[in-house]
Amino acid sequence: MAKETVRYIRKLSGEESNERYIMILGDSLKLFPKPGVPFKIKFQKKEYDTHIKVVDCWCMGPKKPHVHYRIDLTPFIQVFRPHYGQTVTLEKIKDNLYELI
Repeated sequence: MAKETVRYIRKLSGEESNERYIMILGDSLKLFPKPGVPFKIKFQKKEYDTHIKVVDCWCMGPKKPHVHYRIDLTPFIQVFRPHYGQTVTLEKIKDNLYELI
């Protein structure tokens, strides 16, 4: 039986590209290690250490305050420059290793 591919696909907002992060929506958290637990992202044959960060938020919506979950892109900003409207894909390669496509 073929192994199921685990992917998280997101179109970056202006805030995400400017502040250099990828937001992880709550229902997609199960695709990643728990917030704060280190894992690696592979991009252009190199691996970068990262984790999901929990950020307190008072933005729009019925639940105030609440939290957002994000992956910081600054560790590899020299090789990956996000821009508004860009679609990013994080594909799980193995436990604690994801590839940024």
